[in-house]
Amino acid sequence: MAMAETSFSLSGTSLVKEQTHNIDHASDLLPFANKSRQDGRFNDIIIRVGEKNIPANKMVLSCYSKYFDTMFNTEMEEKHKDAVEVQAIDAESVEKLVDFMYTGKININTNNVCDLLAVSDFLQMLSVKKLCIEYLLTTITQQNCFTIQALADRFTIPKLTKKFNNFVVEKYQQVVSDDHFKKISKDDVIKLLQLTHDKVSSDLVYTGVMNWVKFDLASNEGYLSDLFKFVDLSKLSPMMFKDVVSVEPLVRKLHGWGNLFVDALVQQKMETTEKSLISLGGSESLNKVTKFDLQTKQWSQLPDLPVGGQSAAAVVIDDVLYHLAGKLNTDGKNTATDIVHRMKLKEKVLKWEKVASMNVKKYVFGAAVLNGVIFVFGGGDENNKRVSSGESYVVPLNKWIQLKPMKIARSGHCLVAHNDQLYSLGGHDGKQVISSVERYDPSSDEWKDVASMQTPRRWFAAVVLNNAIYAIGGHDGKQALKSVEKYNVDDDTWVYVENMNMERHAHAACVAQNKIYVVGGLDSDKIGKSIECYDDQTDKWSVVGETEVGLFCHSMVAV
Repeated sequence: MAMAETSFSLSGTSLVKEQTHNIDHASDLLPFANKSRQDGRFNDIIIRVGEKNIPANKMVLSCYSKYFDTMFNTEMEEKHKDAVEVQAIDAESVEKLVDFMYTGKININTNNVCDLLAVSDFLQMLSVKKLCIEYLLTTITQQNCFTIQALADRFTIPKLTKKFNNFVVEKYQQVVSDDHFKKISKDDVIKLLQLTHDKVSSDLVYTGVMNWVKFDLASNEGYLSDLFKFVDLSKLSPMMFKDVVSVEPLVRKLHGWGNLFVDALVQQKMETTEKSLISLGGSESLNKVTKFDLQTKQWSQLPDLPVGGQSAAAVVIDDVLYHLAGKLNTDGKNTATDIVHRMKLKEKVLKWEKVASMNVKKYVFGAAVLNGVIFVFGGGDENNKRVSSGESYVVPLNKWIQLKPMKIARSGHCLVAHNDQLYSLGGHDGKQVISSVERYDPSSDEWKDVASMQTPRRWFAAVVLNNAIYAIGGHDGKQALKSVEKYNVDDDTWVYVENMNMERHAHAACVAQNKIYVVGGLDSDKIGKSIECYDDQTDKWSVVGETEVGLFCHSMVAV
């Protein structure tokens, strides 16, 4: 075809400056290349994977895959061939990746992500590998977390490894309760225990070990001795140590169990005998923290809370005292907070330090510790609205995790931990004071109704003593209460026990030295200062002291 003759020119006839134009016509190239590939034009290579032949163009392959770029741009023998064989990888994934090269589109799902990750890694297609990693980061569950860990190890993906590590600490109880965990190899169990034994409670470590061993007892019992080394007996909760571990036949068969038991028992008695009660905040005392010595019956001052308040909660984990949320009175207005502080009680110089704030600002909520994790449910939010939401604080990660909400929005209720489950009792549902009780199983993230209390209660106290839950005092919507009832977990029934000596609501209670202590609160017309103690062996309450100032809407722990 002859070139057209140029016979026209504008040279020297205009003062307009030269113009440079950048037009993005690259978007036309891929569709054209893809259509050409489908039509059979410009294809100069066939990729053979098993029985599948995939036509393509060397330039396109080299552009998007470092594997093919190296193959076609060095003196490898494939450079001069019109067909190359790729072995030991998934043919369907190769075809999807070639389609991606020509279209820029790829669908990633749970069925293909593992193969796509493996093939994109082999073909050195970093863009697709990154997409696979981002997808895996959003899909981790207790059912697939060990597969994701294996992928992270196989393809050296630090982001996935970190995600797995954090996930198993956050969801440890769910992970070790799932059948997928129970089916992993002994080496993988040891790897998990090495990673987590010092980041979760000893109760959970023991639970994980026994779940795995008992799932296939014939094959796994021989490994119990190796796995049991990760269980710190001295840090087991007293109930787990006494009622579960010490009577477990498999554990009692371990070599040297007798010495281990005695040493752990001595250590437990040294560490778990409570000597004091600590009262925090309250409507009158706000940021004050005081300690009551159970032997001398004397009060002493501890460092003030950085942010005081009322209707908050306090818990203790491993000699660390936590003060959670509550409400402040600012310029005459009550304001819900999400602030959390902690104080390490074993430090020579006691001081409060701020940790991660809760996800929801709230007050008059329920809080409890289960297996070294703080759980919070319900309460009133910053809009004074009752909520059913829950969250848990994972200490090693300094992170609050959202949980499945309760069945009923409650405030002024109580939350207690017992036998690896949580119980939410009573409170106010927005219409009336209620007596209903629901039980939460962290391993399944599910709530279930259990027997209701005999008396509706709000602003009361609840504790666990000797395998029973006690609901103490409170207000039924008409009057303050001095009645106390006990929940027997085994037969799902509530029975009344001896009344307190005075009506109380907005008080605090805890268990120390195997007895229940109740401090402060309001009766019908005044702020209480007395301290009462309940002995379940005699079913009697006795007054054992009093506070220096009246306390109500405060928090209390035993240490």
